[in-house]
Amino acid sequence: MDKSISELLNKAGKFSEQESLLLKQELQFKELKKGDILLEKGKVCSSLCFIISGCFYQYSIDSESNKNIIDLNIANDWVINHKSFTSRKPSESSIQAFEDSSFYEISIDAIHKLIAQSQSFLQMGKILEESTSRIDFFDNNFSPDEKYHYIITNKPNLLQKFPQTIIASYLKMTPETFSRVRKRFF
Repeated sequence: MDKSISELLNKAGKFSEQESLLLKQELQFKELKKGDILLEKGKVCSSLCFIISGCFYQYSIDSESNKNIIDLNIANDWVINHKSFTSRKPSESSIQAFEDSSFYEISIDAIHKLIAQSQSFLQMGKILEESTSRIDFFDNNFSPDEKYHYIITNKPNLLQKFPQTIIASYLKMTPETFSRVRKRFF
């Protein structure tokens, strides 16, 4: 079995061999070039995407035309706009490829079809929980030092994939604060 599909299955839940085959049949392999938009602001997010290679960032644009980074996703992450996906309302943010990227996509219709075949596919809801738990917990509860420590401990590859300005925005701090925090760790 393709290593990336086995990673996807492990992150989606625990499935029998038959259920794994059903899930694999619903996956669509896709590629985007650097700068291509995965989800445009104003469109409804109708799928989950599992990144095989490359990386994506989710952002909104403020009144001063600044990009505010909401989430960063790299290989072996699921990428989704949770709010749009669950509410079925237009997205308030965009998701863009930061590098040439490849991924597996599964539509909400395919997920519903799978759930109708086996209740085990309800486990895929944990993907949705992960996408909001980081935002809720991380943005609201951590100091700048704790946020940076979290990144270097749990997602150090983000530091290799994205420039400091994007990491700083993701951590909800100014580039200057980010620079001071980094110096305290090295």
